[in-house]
Amino acid sequence: MRRLKDSRFLIFFIIAFLFNVAASFAHPVTPTLIVERNLDSSMFGVALAAMMTMYFLFSPLWGKLCSYLPTKRIMLICSIGYACGQIIFGMAQSEAVVVGGRMFAGIFTGGCFVAMANYVVNLCGEDMSLRGRNLVLLTTIQNVGSAVGYFIGGTLGLISVEAAFLSQVAVLSLSGVLWFLTCEDDTPYKAKPDRALQLKDVNPFSAILSARQFMTPTLALIFIITAISAVGQNSYEQCFNYYIKDQYGMSSAYNGIFKAVIAGLTLLLNSTVSIYLQQKTDINRSFLYILIACTMLVSLILINHSQILFIAVYIVYSSVMVLRLPLLQMLASSRSDKSNSNQVMGFYTSMNSFGGIFGALFAGLIYAKGAMLPFVLAFAAFLVSTLLAVYYQKLYRKEKTAE
Repeated sequence: MRRLKDSRFLIFFIIAFLFNVAASFAHPVTPTLIVERNLDSSMFGVALAAMMTMYFLFSPLWGKLCSYLPTKRIMLICSIGYACGQIIFGMAQSEAVVVGGRMFAGIFTGGCFVAMANYVVNLCGEDMSLRGRNLVLLTTIQNVGSAVGYFIGGTLGLISVEAAFLSQVAVLSLSGVLWFLTCEDDTPYKAKPDRALQLKDVNPFSAILSARQFMTPTLALIFIITAISAVGQNSYEQCFNYYIKDQYGMSSAYNGIFKAVIAGLTLLLNSTVSIYLQQKTDINRSFLYILIACTMLVSLILINHSQILFIAVYIVYSSVMVLRLPLLQMLASSRSDKSNSNQVMGFYTSMNSFGGIFGALFAGLIYAKGAMLPFVLAFAAFLVSTLLAVYYQKLYRKEKTAE
């Protein structure tokens, strides 16, 4: 049975890798697009914040729709929608069109990642060991694929910005079609909704408010930690990409090379440290150490501004930061059941993007005031999320004592 379960995930994971590679084709060429088309420098953060806003609003909706529709159908719809948004973005000649394209893509981007997580959770059923291992694998694939995509996108960017975008649109669309044609229908593995889908269910605000049905104080704290640490992640990530172009004059190819190194480290850490933390430790406690490591690494670039250290810390930080994603995802998943797991994973994705909104937006807006300010914001966000993680452990110990 275990072999059967593993084999039916194989094709899904291969396509997920392909999708995540394509999803990052445009990132390393975005600074070039902004510079070549004489757009405002703040757009590198504002455009991502616009996408993340729609990502935040619609992720709970996609999570709810996963209870009504086959997940593979949602992956198809969202992959095509994401590709269409990138067509608009890639053709943009003004700030307004950039924001519009990113917002359109954001509606569907969240659906892609919600559907991927739900597909794993639904097919794993109550097997928490299999679920944890496959969520780690999915996160590893997402981040390694993203790093590989940066490298390929950076190389395509040497040809032209348009080459990167056209390649992205083609591969995103292909991924959605392949998922739909090859993935299993997960409907038999999901709890059947007690009523038909209604018009009010497609209201993204209604989907967010429905989180009250499953929310608990500890689960809410997990979501808050997820959101605040995402502020730090996105402030650091988005500013680094623009910083090395603006301050050091590095081409998109350098960004791709850095991401290729990160891909190797990510694969190593997620296949060793992450699996160890999942299987040999209580992740309710051990995830704190990952947040501490992220905080300490970001603090180094605030103390010393040398170019070599700046790049080296980014590479190590990016690899370590990835470890927090499957741990927080598993923490949220472990506090769900069959009746609400789709919605919990949708809300988790939404909170991740909610933090991304502020991280990307503030990084873009404050960069003009000082190139290092977004990194100060990243440090502050990781410090706050670490302190909240300490408080979470106090609540967790109380839960354990009460059992």
